[in-house]
This record gives sequence, C-alpha cells and structure tokens, in this order.
Amino acid sequence: MIFCSKTTQVRRFVTVIIISAVLTACTTNTSKTGNSKEVKTTDTHADLKSILNGNWAERSYIDVLAKTKSPYKSKGALRSIVELNIDTAKISGDSLEIGAPSIHEGTTFYIFFRPGIAVNSLPTSLRDYDNNSNFYELGYLISNKGTSVVIYHYNKDKKLINQDTYRKVLKNSEGPLQYMVNKTLVAGVYKTTDTTGGSITIRLTDDGKVIGIPNFSKYYVLTDFVAEPDSLDKICFDIQTKNQHCYAFEIKVDTINLYQAIENADSATSSLGKLMYRLVKK
Repeated sequence: MIFCSKTTQVRRFVTVIIISAVLTACTTNTSKTGNSKEVKTTDTHADLKSILNGNWAERSYIDVLAKTKSPYKSKGALRSIVELNIDTAKISGDSLEIGAPSIHEGTTFYIFFRPGIAVNSLPTSLRDYDNNSNFYELGYLISNKGTSVVIYHYNKDKKLINQDTYRKVLKNSEGPLQYMVNKTLVAGVYKTTDTTGGSITIRLTDDGKVIGIPNFSKYYVLTDFVAEPDSLDKICFDIQTKNQHCYAFEIKVDTINLYQAIENADSATSSLGKLMYRLVKK
C-alpha cells in the first residue's frame, strides 16, 4: 500500500478540478451533434424586417381618391411622404436607408434596428422641423384592411400626435403611388369613341401602358399640383416625349371623358375645352 502526503493529495484534487473545468468549457463552446441541440442566436427583428420589406403607397390618399375620382380634389390628403421604398437586403449594421419621396421631390431617411416605443416599431432619423423635441418611429399595423406600414409621430413625452399609414404595392415600373393612382382611377378595358364617332377598344394597365391606340404607348395621371397649379385633372400620353398629348379628364361612374385643355393667358392654368374622347369601361 502506498501512502501519499497531504500536500500530494491536495495537488491531485486541484488538478482534477482544473481538468473538469476545462472539459466543461470545451463542451459548452463546441457545436454539439447527435442527440444534443446546437445553440443558435436569433434575430429579434427578423419578423419586422420581413413585414417592412417592399414598396408602399400612402393609404389615406388612395382611399380619398377612390371616393372623389379626382387627383385635384384629393390633393389635401397627400402627406409629406407619399411612398416608402424599403429593401431590407440593404441593411448596413443596425440601420437602413429608406426611399421616401414627397409628391414633388425625392428624399430618404434612416430606420435603426433598436428598441422603439412599441415592440413593432423602430426609431428613425426623421425630424419634426416645427418642434425639435418631437420624433418619429416606423412600424406596422395589422387591421381588417390588411398590413400597413406606419410612421408614428410622438411628442417629447412619448405621446402619439398622429400617424400616417402606407399599403403594400406590387413591384412595378411606375412606383407605388402612381401605380395605385392608375389602378384606382383609370386602369381597365374601354370602348373609346372620338369626335368623328369612330370607336376602338383600348386597355389602360395598372403600370401605365396603353394598348390599342396606335400612336401612344404610355399614359400618366398628373397628381403634382405643386409643379402643376392647374385646377383641372389631367392625363398625359407619352409624357415628356415629342409625342406628348395631355387632356383634361372627368370620371363619371364607368365613363372617362377626355377634353381639350385650353391654356389660359397666365400660361400656368387651363380651361376645359372640347370633348375629344369618351371612354366607357367594358
């Protein structure tokens, strides 16, 4: 029988403790296989990114437009931001730049993937130039109208002042707002009659294409009454080309009447002229 000194026994005990600790640490930091489960980190904003991603048009303006059938009568419903273009594949660090044009010009702002006032909202770089203590967050809202992206406007006490909502729009060549204006007002198939009594069938698509009129390929409904102070609603065919033709229009139930737009003496406004085409939806 071999007897060990107390000092030797203590050293052996300490060695066992150290080895056990090292093995435990290695086991914890190594990916486990077999019946063991691998520990994975999760992205707490994954669902939010999925919901926000896409192109969005101002919901309240489109709702008003559907009732008035007139961009001019609906212009008061336009917010300072009329559409949002969100591509979460372009997130850099904890921030993302968002395209956020007004009706007249383009702009951008940032959202930050940090905790906001609500679990479904994020801080933004948007500023309230009338009151620097107010601030904005961007989030989402689910209602009977579907999912909306929302810009929340708060005061310094974190009380909600107001909010603007945006509806998702399919990716298209015209942009979210213009696509929804087309879809809401004029897109469809029409029997079209001109001043001579001749008629053809044409189609105006959601994304601004003209099918069936030999001389035109595109149409554009004017909504910017900052650049265009006229009180007439207008639709332009092949806008900003040598072939551009613009007409004043009125919508009555299923019929669109296109009129000459006669330029007034101030050259900034026009008056309703002769009826040129009548488009009756089929």
